Amino acid sequence: MIATLLLATQIYVIAHRGEHVHHAENSIPAIESAIALGADYAELDVRTTSDGKLVLMHDKTVDRTTDGHGEVKDLTAEQIAGLTFKEYGGHVPTFDEALDVAKVKIKIYLDWKEASPSAIFKILSDHGMLDQVVVYGDHGELRSLQKLAPSIRVMPEAGPAFYLGRGQHLLKPTVVAFDEDDFKPAIIEKALAKKEEIFVDRLGDQDTPKDWQDAIDRGARGIQTNHPEELVKFLRDKQLHL
Repeated sequence: MIATLLLATQIYVIAHRGEHVHHAENSIPAIESAIALGADYAELDVRTTSDGKLVLMHDKTVDRTTDGHGEVKDLTAEQIAGLTFKEYGGHVPTFDEALDVAKVKIKIYLDWKEASPSAIFKILSDHGMLDQVVVYGDHGELRSLQKLAPSIRVMPEAGPAFYLGRGQHLLKPTVVAFDEDDFKPAIIEKALAKKEEIFVDRLGDQDTPKDWQDAIDRGARGIQTNHPEELVKFLRDKQLHL
């Protein structure tokens, strides 16, 4: 169950594409492992098939991660279901399957790659998970989703200060996404001044205890990582995670 009692300084662990060090990215085992390790969010990428179904896939094409070939938008859901992940085996899940696994166990950080606002709204609504997600996308997409679900937590990219200001005006977000390019003092302060939570990427060379601590010291409330097991332990040792 998702914990309802939070520490005063709880830092959220966001498992990038699920726990994909030992499992295929954006796979059901990766989500299940993130849950087992105690992550708060699974970051998942959603795209639309040629017949209008939502599936998990980071890239435009299926080539890198599966034994298939072609763009997701040109393949049917049945064709994609028949593909196998190259490294770990298993099938490419639908967004429906992912939400079935995640519900009440882990929240979703939805990276909105290619899907209509109505499709995103319907599937989250059907699963009763409108309040268990943050949705990352561009301003136009997020505003369209807000019109369908006014209470949903949309999460624009911070970007330069002028871009963050535009997003704040248009969306009035309660959470903002940062990467290494925009995680700068003036932009951080602009988000904190509006009492917006900061979810920051600490990936690649920055996915280390030193960089996690730096992110916390600079105001991050959530850290996206490729190493959720290590980050959970790091935070629990500091009494910053349940």
